[in-house]
This record gives sequence, structure tokens and C-alpha cells, in this order.
Amino acid sequence: MPKALVVEDNQLTLRFFMDALASFGIDVVGAVDGREALAACTSTAFDLLLVDANLPDQPGTAVLAAIRAGDGPSSRAPAIATTAADGDAAARLRGAGFDAAVGKPVSIEVLRVALADHIELHGPAGLLDDTRAAASAGGDTGIIAALRGLFATELDTLPDELAGWVRHNDRNGLRERLHRLAASAGFCGAVALAAAVGKLQLMLDEDSTDLDIALTGFLATVRATRAALTEFNAPRQPTPRR
Repeated sequence: MPKALVVEDNQLTLRFFMDALASFGIDVVGAVDGREALAACTSTAFDLLLVDANLPDQPGTAVLAAIRAGDGPSSRAPAIATTAADGDAAARLRGAGFDAAVGKPVSIEVLRVALADHIELHGPAGLLDDTRAAASAGGDTGIIAALRGLFATELDTLPDELAGWVRHNDRNGLRERLHRLAASAGFCGAVALAAAVGKLQLMLDEDSTDLDIALTGFLATVRATRAALTEFNAPRQPTPRR
């Protein structure tokens, strides 16, 4: 499994990127500033670096330069910058040594395209990650099945709930609902939905005017996850004896 480092000081954005990369079948490590990123690259061989261009302690370009200047195991790893800046920011970041740059907020689809040229992807690696669910349930398959059954019921009512928040323009209510949904998705290993929640939360925090469009894509992920839960909980047919 390929390994990536995500460097991002905003906890919500960090969670989104980590969940998104995990849904692509990547083992992800997070860092919140340049110091943590440099420490991680000293001891770990990463196959990809995803670095915020504007970190609190130093620019992302300085972090990359320090990684490249050393002889650590990640000194030659491909690096992609993330930036909320407009204009020629992407060109400047590539000129500073990054292999590519993506804007924030970014959709999972655009992120996947940006990563595909630089790291092997295996997904999205299924809508449900059984390994993550097992970690939350202590490896008890019965608990996993029960949690996912409850989560399926939660997803059945979610579209109507979201429509109510949007109809009343209740962004605080929507934020709270997404927070609870993220917790449920995490317990059940619903990695694609967890990443979609992170993206929607980011758009809410940035007061995006494209919320209706984002909700359309988000609900598509909800429906796909609900279908995967149905398949997971479906009775297994016994294998015929020969």
C-alpha cells in the first residue's frame, strides 16, 4: 500500500484530505505544520507529499525545499501543493519545486486526477473500509454488522433532513448534522462518505455559494454508501457442496 503525508494546519481540511486519500487505498499520515512534516520525512519513506502552501510556521515551499535538501527517505517523493490562492499561484508553486498544485476546496474527483500521475491508486478503495470498521469495533464482526445496520437507517432519513436545513438556510444546524454524520461514518469505515462530509464542511466554513451543487454530489455518495451497506448486510448464500 502506498504511503502519503498530508500537511495541513486546518483540522477540518486535514481530515478531508486524509479520508479522501484513504478512500483511494493510500496509507496516510497527517502533519499540522512544517516542523511535524520535516520530522515525519526524516524517519518515513513517503510515496507522495501533499503540502499546504501556507502553513502557520513557514511556507509550504520552504518545507519542500528542506525535504529536498536533506538525504531522508522522502527527499525525492513527488509533491503536490494545496492552495486557496487564485491567479497564478499554481504556476508559482510548480516553479518552486512542486510537481503539481490543486486549489481548495477541491472535489474528490479532481483530487484523484491530480494524484493519479504521481502515486498508484486503488480506488476509491470501496465505499466501506472493513479494516477501519474493525478497528472501531475491536475486531468484533457482530458489532460491525450492528453499527452498519444502524448507519443504514440513519442514511435513509438523511436526504430529507438535509433538505430541511437547506430550505431554512440553517447552516449551523447543517454543520452539527454533518459533525454527527462524520462520527458515524468513521465508526462504520464509510471512507468515501467521510471524505464527502469533510468537503461539505469545508465549503460551509468558507461560506461557499455553490452549496446546492455540492449537495447534489454529496447525496450521490450517500446513496452509493447506502447501497454498499445493503450489500454488506445481505445474507450470504451458502456455497453449494460438490
